[in-house]
Amino acid sequence: MRRILRAAISLSAATAVIVGLGGASLPFAAAAEQPHSASRPTMVFPAYRAVPPVLSDRQLIVAAAPVRKANAAKAAAAAAAAAAAKKAALAAARNVTVASARRISFVSSAGHSVYVWTSGFQAQVNACRGGVDLTAAYHTRTVGEHWSCGGSSFPESAGALVTFTGLDAGTYRVIGVVATLNAYVAHTRNIPHGYAMLFQTCRAGDSHYTIFIALARVS
Repeated sequence: MRRILRAAISLSAATAVIVGLGGASLPFAAAAEQPHSASRPTMVFPAYRAVPPVLSDRQLIVAAAPVRKANAAKAAAAAAAAAAAKKAALAAARNVTVASARRISFVSSAGHSVYVWTSGFQAQVNACRGGVDLTAAYHTRTVGEHWSCGGSSFPESAGALVTFTGLDAGTYRVIGVVATLNAYVAHTRNIPHGYAMLFQTCRAGDSHYTIFIALARVS
């Protein structure tokens, strides 16, 4: 009986298990067979990989807020730069316009001068010695010149100043072209009236295009 019990105890010991504090179990026999040597290999565990948390829509919106803010700041800076560039371009264009206006004003203030040397009509105009007072023929104050004798340089733009010397001395401001008549068929009644002065010349020397430029008296 003692032998049987001893054999049973031996069998039980061979198959017994050791229960550790953590609840894990190892076969006693396997544990007993592990060598306690310094050359025992070290078990390498795989690296821990964190699983990113699943964020809600609200959390995603909050998390993306700094990026949106930074993008908005960049867009605002770009818009401000574009606006500044546009403003600078407009200012430059305005400066050019003002400078041009000043140059025009200077030219206008310097004015154009016509020496009215006599009164008469075609023969006197053909003499090409300057302006001719045509008032007696047209029944309204008019000075005429051939295009090639000074008429081509007479200003047509409104606001330009013209100074007459000689017979019709005075300073006038151009109103503009008020009539273009065909000298071959037109009559003196077709000439505009009611202006302080008219200047007549044939555009490009062609009498089919006889222009009348109206003037207002300045001094």
